Parts: sequence; structure tokens; C-alpha cells
Amino acid sequence: MKQTLPPLITEAAALSVAGAGRHRYEMGPALIGAGADATVVIVESGDRPGVSGVQDSTKVLLHGDMVPALHPRFDFRAAVPIHLFARLDRGCLPLGTALCRGRSSAPADFNHAALELDQPLSREILNAARPVPAPGPVPGVEWVNHVETDPIRALESFVLGWFPAEETESAGDESAAGELGDLPEALAAFRRLARLRPAIHRFHDPVLRQPTRAGGPLGDRLIFAVWNGAGMDWSIPWPPQGPGDADPSVWLTEDPCAEAPETILEKEPLSRFLLQFTLYEGMNAAPYHARTSCMETQRLEPLWSMLRPVPLSPFLPTYEADKFFVAPGLLATVSSDENEAVVTFAALHRGTLTPLLEHGFHWFCFDG
Repeated sequence: MKQTLPPLITEAAALSVAGAGRHRYEMGPALIGAGADATVVIVESGDRPGVSGVQDSTKVLLHGDMVPALHPRFDFRAAVPIHLFARLDRGCLPLGTALCRGRSSAPADFNHAALELDQPLSREILNAARPVPAPGPVPGVEWVNHVETDPIRALESFVLGWFPAEETESAGDESAAGELGDLPEALAAFRRLARLRPAIHRFHDPVLRQPTRAGGPLGDRLIFAVWNGAGMDWSIPWPPQGPGDADPSVWLTEDPCAEAPETILEKEPLSRFLLQFTLYEGMNAAPYHARTSCMETQRLEPLWSMLRPVPLSPFLPTYEADKFFVAPGLLATVSSDENEAVVTFAALHRGTLTPLLEHGFHWFCFDG
């Protein structure tokens, strides 16, 4: 049965849902009516990840100037319901009621709120409130051709294509590197790339701007990346012992502050590990994501015609053992065994994810 949008109503009609004694407020682009019967929120339609507006089928964000008077209206157990609408060209589209899942703690600081709809939006309503823009140009996947023969070149091509150019950083922070001697070429290349694409130094779990020396069960080492607030770190043997260390092995140390930390040898040498790490963190940092629920591995068959495998060993094998795949404008990981699989996607453009709906997967989350 063909779905239809609910009838659009005027702004005045939407605000009237608030009831008697209504006051009108603005928070960024959102219009808010606070009355005796309800709090009405009218957001602008559009694709605005992370800022005010509809984020997905269940989440709406508000952000703008501080409005202390509205603080009690957005309590999780507010006395009156919150009604949401999206402003379209010809009127306001009802989205339903919502609960507030997050807000500023102090009334004087109230300038944002995270709202969760009581009923998820249908695909048709979501597309009207948050239209899917055309993807436009997307990064290619030619860099995969170099992974096995020249992983540093593959890393450079991926980073320059995937991450946008910004005002470049100066080389002033490189001075301390001389104190360590010559870094391996892969690590030096990463540092050069970071000056061209500073985003790769803003990962949640970063490659360190300044590697640090430390000891460990296997000997002296140079820590170049940390994980989960330094709950784990990655390092290479240091100082290098000779020409054979041009592309050194990588050690993963779990709980480095413990009396007897566990150190595991990564399967990939530094040059290929840095590509693994950047792919993984690049996925986490992407603005759009999708993740399937656990499903039968055979359901993946339709994906193999569109996804190209990246010839690297599974990342974090003691955890999810993710294998990387790519398509133009799309990164993916697959965690699977013979029977079950989970697939995670990341994209720079929402429209790159939308065609995945055709596969009929059950989605744990879907930003497209």
C-alpha cells in the first residue's frame, strides 16, 4: 500500500497545540511554543547532521541561543508532552511526540536538547523532513591497488581523497622528532599527511603528534598511538636495530599501566597497520553510518558485487576482527564467521548510504 504524508498544517495551527497562555521562543532555527497543554517544537527541514533538526527516524536535535525559561519544559519527565513538527515549503509536517533524552544541566545554560520520538518516522516522512541530497563527487577506490605493493602510497591516496583539505598546519610541531632520531618512513609519511589533512590527528583514538618512549615486556618501545584513553597503546621497537627495521613490527599493549601488561604482536607491519588504523578511525569519524543487526552470513552475497575487499588482515582480531571493504564514497567492515555476520558502513554523503535499503537488511542504525 502506498504511503502518504499526514496533512500539512499552518505554523499557527501547529503552535496552537501548545494550548492557552502560549509563549513563543526561538532556539537557533527552531521555533518553540510553550503553553498549558504542550511544548511545540517546529524545526526546519533539511540534512543537518549533528546540529538542529531531524537526525534520523527517532532523533531530533535542538541547538541555539540560551533560553532559560524552557529548561523545565525539556525535563525527561516534563509535565506536558513535546509535539514535534518539521517546516516544509507548504506547511508544517507533524512528526509525533517525543521525550527529552539530554539537555543542559543548569537552567541558565539551556541551549540544546536531544529529543527522541515516541514512534519512529516512516521512510516517507523522514525523507520529507530530512531530504536525501545527491551525493555529488565521491572518493574513489583506486588506492586499493597499492595496498600490497606500496602501502604508504595507498595510505596517502586514501587520506588525500577521503578527508577534505583544510588550512594546513605548520611543521613547527615536528621539532621534537629529531630527538628520537629518524622515524620509520610510514610514521613520517603519516605526520606529513596530517599537515595536509589535519582531520587525521583529530581521531577519537589518535596517532600521537609526538610519539613517546617507554619500556615493556618485550623491551624499549616508541608509543605512536593510544586507544580508549590510553587503555591500550601501539608501539614499535625503539631504537631501531638496523636496516631491517625500516618497516617495523607493531606491538599492541593492553592496560599499559598494569604491573604485568599483555603485549601482542600485530599481524601487519607499521606501514600496513597505519592504513588499517586510519580506515577504522576514518569510519568512526565519518558523518553518516549504518550498521546491520546480526544476520546469516549468506545474506551478504549481494554485497560482493559492489564492495571491494581491502587486502589487510582483520583489525583488532581479539575483539571484532573487522575486515575492510570499500566502494566509491563508502567504507565498510564485516565481522563474520561461517554462520553470522554484522556489517558496518560509513559515508561522507548520506545519499551514498540510501541505496543500501534495497538489500532489505534489518538495520541496528541507519543514517541514510
